[in-house]
Amino acid sequence: MRKLHAFMMAVATGAVVGASPMPALADVRQEGGFRVYDIGAGSMQKALDAWARQSKRQIIYRIEDVRPLRSGGARGRLGEFDALGAILAGSGLKMHRDPSGAVAVSRPIALASTGNAFPVILPLQAATSPAPQASEPDDSLQDIVVTARRTEERAQKVPVSLTAFTQNTLREKGIGTATDLQNFTPSLTVLGNVARNQETYTIRGLGGSGGAGTGSGPGVVGYFAEVPSSASGPGSFYDLASLQVLKGPQGTLFGRNTTGGAVLLEPARPKLNTVEGYIEGTLGNLSRRSMQGALNVPIVDDVLAIRIAGQFDKRDGYVTDVVTRRDYLNRDNYSLRLGIQFNPTETINSYTAVNYIDVNEHGGGSILLAVRPGSPYASVLQPYLAQQQARGVRRTSLGVPTFEKAKNLLVLNNTTWNPTPELTLKNVFSYARTRSTSATDRDSTPLPIADLLGAFPGSYNNNLRTITEEFQARYDNGTFSLQGGGFYLDEKSPAPLTFLTVNPLQAGGILGGGPIILPPVAQALLGVDGPLLPALSIQPDASVRARSKALYAQAQYKILPTLTATAGFRWTWDSFGGNITSYQSADSYQVFNRLAALGLVTPAQAAQVIGLNANLCVYDAFQAVAAGGFPTLKYPNCTKPSFSGKSDGPTWQLGLDWQADPQTLVYAVSRRGYKSGANNPIVTLFLGDSYPLAAVKPERVTDAEIGLKRDWTIGTVKARTNIAAFYTWFNDIQVIQRAAIAGSDILANAQNARVVGLEFEGLIIPFKALTISGTYSYNDAKFLDYITIPIPAIPSALTAAQPSRDLSSTPFTFVARHKFSLDGRLALPIPAREGDMAIRATYTHQSRQRVAPDAQPFDTIAPYGLLNLRLEWNDVRGTPLDLAIYGTNVLDQAYRITANTGYNNSGFSNSIYGEPAQYGLSLRYRF
Repeated sequence: MRKLHAFMMAVATGAVVGASPMPALADVRQEGGFRVYDIGAGSMQKALDAWARQSKRQIIYRIEDVRPLRSGGARGRLGEFDALGAILAGSGLKMHRDPSGAVAVSRPIALASTGNAFPVILPLQAATSPAPQASEPDDSLQDIVVTARRTEERAQKVPVSLTAFTQNTLREKGIGTATDLQNFTPSLTVLGNVARNQETYTIRGLGGSGGAGTGSGPGVVGYFAEVPSSASGPGSFYDLASLQVLKGPQGTLFGRNTTGGAVLLEPARPKLNTVEGYIEGTLGNLSRRSMQGALNVPIVDDVLAIRIAGQFDKRDGYVTDVVTRRDYLNRDNYSLRLGIQFNPTETINSYTAVNYIDVNEHGGGSILLAVRPGSPYASVLQPYLAQQQARGVRRTSLGVPTFEKAKNLLVLNNTTWNPTPELTLKNVFSYARTRSTSATDRDSTPLPIADLLGAFPGSYNNNLRTITEEFQARYDNGTFSLQGGGFYLDEKSPAPLTFLTVNPLQAGGILGGGPIILPPVAQALLGVDGPLLPALSIQPDASVRARSKALYAQAQYKILPTLTATAGFRWTWDSFGGNITSYQSADSYQVFNRLAALGLVTPAQAAQVIGLNANLCVYDAFQAVAAGGFPTLKYPNCTKPSFSGKSDGPTWQLGLDWQADPQTLVYAVSRRGYKSGANNPIVTLFLGDSYPLAAVKPERVTDAEIGLKRDWTIGTVKARTNIAAFYTWFNDIQVIQRAAIAGSDILANAQNARVVGLEFEGLIIPFKALTISGTYSYNDAKFLDYITIPIPAIPSALTAAQPSRDLSSTPFTFVARHKFSLDGRLALPIPAREGDMAIRATYTHQSRQRVAPDAQPFDTIAPYGLLNLRLEWNDVRGTPLDLAIYGTNVLDQAYRITANTGYNNSGFSNSIYGEPAQYGLSLRYRF
């Protein structure tokens, strides 16, 4: 083992212990025994592994050296080194041998300063063989393999700003959801609206989303195994090969809407010829109990393997209802994943995955923050606000037993074929079914002001079937590479989308006269709890649809061996639409008979209100009144108001990167991003499709970024510094106007905006026992030209006139100007045979961030910092057992993770707060 280790180190410095470096392998003849080799053309890594098995020799190589290469294979009765020479022919790889018989393969890199050839730094990997395997050398600067350019590469070799995590890093830093992820990723913000699991990514000021079928969409798209999917909420961050956050427009290779970036989840794929797995359990306060695990099983040697993984997470809520004692913001979810790796030939690689997530949680937990004096509900809300302020942020009182339920199924196949070493054909197909329903209390009080009760029994608020198909061809001869293809997405609701919504009953019914506010005596006589009477709106049917098509190509050319130019172009076509039906429940208006009996209204008035409003078609009534008419249509004779739209646009990329030396990458890149146009159904319904706010223009984003990725070794000190600076400018950036019409948000365009920023990620190992890493981002984001379009008074929608406002020079929402994290790990001095024990401390901080475009109370989330602590003992007493004691948010900071900023429109605002201090114990067994 000592000789092998010395040999590996010698390879890293260009020398071989006991012998000079070997010449090109083609010159090595008649060495070793002869045998029949059967190694087909295909992946270089697979060919080397096959040579190791068939020659019964150990071979050592760096994964990143061989991963992108193809081999012509070797067949026939050959000497072992003749066979290896055939495998390596034309690849540029060289072989080194130790007198003990160990064999290593490396890629020489010419250094411009000296002209000498040296392989790149370790680590090396031993190929599969019956011989004992060498352990990988300790190298904390080892790169993560990423897919930021739709092919596997070392993160340090990719000329784009990205943050990548391994599964082990996610575990050690306690990252289980997107809300956790934001604390460790420069320029990333994750916030929700009212529901905790409705997480929205924002990167460099870009994010947000439109509703299904209305166009637009998230500005940061999640991908699972190269398929666009949801990356937020619980149940996704387990058994991953990597998690990558790409920053800046990614439109050329990843498609529409990635104006802010993309979040890539790469699951751990099944390994051929290997039985392995793990099981991990966690216990903690708040009755935390969770478990996850994976089992990798080979079925047919070199051909077929499966990987089964799963997790569940249960925990009590951390906000309690003072009346019902119901706990909110609990955790109760589970996930299952099946992966199938099928390689029928040396040139075909097929990965199939089935991923299922089930969430059944209480949700809720929102806290009333402010009430606007003079608003319609101010008089009845003020007492509840005072009670809430006295309770603090861990207790509340809601009028709805809130919940969040979701069932997500994703089936995908990712197949590649290498007909020649230079050509790769890839097809990615997916089928997804996403179903969810939730009950939310938007006013955060027991009053029926703005409550969503969920869907009809057996139905869903959101029910989408999505099919994607992408074909890609890639040619790479080492100097020039070209990848291009086409993408298609078809999305629709296979069943009606249903909603039950409660709002205060109006004095004149749907045509309104203000909410009915009952005096205490009337409350007692009517037997109602509270001063407001609830009115139920029923949406029995709605549907949405969307399609997206794109063609793209991107080329890379090595002008010099160390200088590469990149150019790419994509064009995307989108269409979207849907329809909706809604009516007023007849039962809601029977209370007018009781009001008449009490003398609060006349019998004639009661009959008129009931006759007019019971089962009245909501949108038909709005349209009739807006047109100066009188509503007459009743359910089930409602029409289905529809909305639709289409948009298209280009994206492109131009870049230049210079590998100054094996440890230094310098790059410059400019990219164009495109987000689909959209439609505001609520504007179409009330003001018509010709009103300027009905159609939303596509968002266009252009950026310029320069970056440096550098690994350092100064004596025994190792370090890594990655830095990127960028300038992003926008045309027609899509923004949200909160509660603009009938209490509904609308999407609009701001004319021009810009973001200037800087991102840094660093790591230093001053001595072997201590590792310190940190991140920092600066984002100065503001609108340059933003004048809102006025909204007229709409009596039928109870919407007051909203004049045009000049919001130029105002800052973006959901952007923290400063974010940083600092992580330190100190290994404790215990005997090596006892394992590896260390203490870890992580502190993350972000400056204040604005969450409302207009001034109002609580329009900004205050700065906050979180401290996590961890004591870990890996390889306990030489066994494959890992033990950890953890604490998260140990200072018990209260910080907001959602923003419902309706103060200036609906008259109140509220929020959900993040998780309190938690602690527990985690135990993992590997096999």
